[in-house]
Amino acid sequence: MRLPGSKLLVPRRRFLWLSASTGLAIIASSCNSQSPSQTTLDPKTASWDEILAAAKGTTVNWAMWGGSDNINKFADQWVAEQLKRYGVVLNRIPLNDTVEAVNKVVGEVQAGKTQGGSIDLIWINGENFRTMKQGNLLFGPFADKLPAMQHYDLGNPAVISDFGLPIDGYEAPYTGSYYLMAMNSAKVEQPPQTFPDLLAWAKSNPGRFAYVAPPEFDGSRFLLTALYGTTGGYAQYAGAAFQENLWNQNSPKVFEYLKALEPYLWRSGETYPPTQTRLQELFANGEIWMMPAFVSSVAEGLAQGQLPKTTKAFALPGISLNDPSFTAIPANANNPAGAMILANILSSPEGQLQKFKPQVWGDPPLLDLQKVPAALQQEFTQVEAIYGVPLRELISQTVPVINAEYTTRLEKEWEAQIAV
Repeated sequence: MRLPGSKLLVPRRRFLWLSASTGLAIIASSCNSQSPSQTTLDPKTASWDEILAAAKGTTVNWAMWGGSDNINKFADQWVAEQLKRYGVVLNRIPLNDTVEAVNKVVGEVQAGKTQGGSIDLIWINGENFRTMKQGNLLFGPFADKLPAMQHYDLGNPAVISDFGLPIDGYEAPYTGSYYLMAMNSAKVEQPPQTFPDLLAWAKSNPGRFAYVAPPEFDGSRFLLTALYGTTGGYAQYAGAAFQENLWNQNSPKVFEYLKALEPYLWRSGETYPPTQTRLQELFANGEIWMMPAFVSSVAEGLAQGQLPKTTKAFALPGISLNDPSFTAIPANANNPAGAMILANILSSPEGQLQKFKPQVWGDPPLLDLQKVPAALQQEFTQVEAIYGVPLRELISQTVPVINAEYTTRLEKEWEAQIAV
């Protein structure tokens, strides 16, 4: 989701680290008394008209990663204008890291502030969502109240689960992020289709491939693709639970591969690009010819002329990632009605279309285009025509992200075995 044309303000991380094993139990204990009946809005019984009425004249506090100028502009301008139609004012709370918002909610609830909290909506996924859901820190379920949900395929795992954990109505869909590969087609004749192919290509073209150093977010995503690509694919890891025995059996293969790849990386693997922005600079200036990247970065880079015109995105079938994110409402939100309206705007066909435009953000839609009105379908088709990559073909080859514990383990092992 990071944009090559944006000023990189801060790194983005999405994983929550708890300092004590009792942390979740303490959180849950603090929140057990919290129920929808204690708030001013019960999502199980309120009508949409009642939600609109409750939100009118309010401010909604949206905590979101603030590291992209383009995404911030999308929120501050287009999203804020949509909210004004409902009499709601947007207050964007920029985050260096999503965990800051989670920790804020935890602190408030532990201090007894189970209502009137400072955050109404969080841009979230993965372990942060797992922590809040299991800790009873979420308002809802609310998603089935959103009119926008009629435009989604509720059988799509990317819509109804988050890192393998069922959403159960406690998140609304937001971004359709896809972590793929990009190559300069003027330099690369045939893209690799597997991780063995990638290693063979790197050996034939030493110094022309690189990936971001984990635990920076994009680098960690590459590690997850390496797990899939070197151990037999995604399916064995599917499901909500982390499988310790499977990890112990398969993880050595990942680091055997990465050690074999390292001598053929940019600068012989002696140093790794610290950010995706730096990686894309290396690609743009021709130092490397192939890189992993989110598809929105490729589309935006092509649209803004920041990547070579010969840049092509491609997927590693069954390995590249379908990595969506969502919005969720804290259990102690001061304005859950305003949060639901904001979540609905972001999930709506209009919101998905606006962020899809490469000049805005380039983030693909997560909704089912067959469930969108014909006139809007045509607009999506027009944007896709100028997107610069064969989006539907690429998406069809991606697979979901799994339990975040695998990524946490991959990061630790990379630092122990590769970064040394």
